[in-house]
Amino acid sequence: MKQLNLDLVNSHSPYQVKMRVENIYYFKTDYGMLCSISFMDDYSIWQEGAFQFVIGNENNVSSPLDNKLRDTIFCIIDEFFHVNPDILLYICETGDGKQAFRSRLFLRWFNSYEGRSSYVMETAVVEEENIKNFAALIVQKDNPHLETILTEFKETIQILTNKPD
Repeated sequence: MKQLNLDLVNSHSPYQVKMRVENIYYFKTDYGMLCSISFMDDYSIWQEGAFQFVIGNENNVSSPLDNKLRDTIFCIIDEFFHVNPDILLYICETGDGKQAFRSRLFLRWFNSYEGRSSYVMETAVVEEENIKNFAALIVQKDNPHLETILTEFKETIQILTNKPD
């Protein structure tokens, strides 16, 4: 993955974004939440050029109805796609049982995001060991492999939701 241009991110972002280590960025909200954004290679649906996008709350402080948090995250996503014409897979963290809430919140953020018309987002729910996993695929509409990527995502989800016992 090519590194994000933080000067460009910070020229539009309400919160000051910094890089912790390669592919991991962070910022602090007005509410004291330390938010991390990380990108990890993901080969689950595509052989290369797919990254799992993770939003972390490092100090477990809530940042209620914080549009600046949403806007900062989408500044990071925009810059990701500016330098990496790839695939993002957003998987909601499951450690505390709030993944359904996180999924709804991210969908609400995406639907209120001004730049959403540049992207296609597909969502899915896969249950594994009685835990519901919420995922979203985000791809630029002008990606030359868009139809193949969407098909692969849907087929992968279909396989995962119809596992034999």
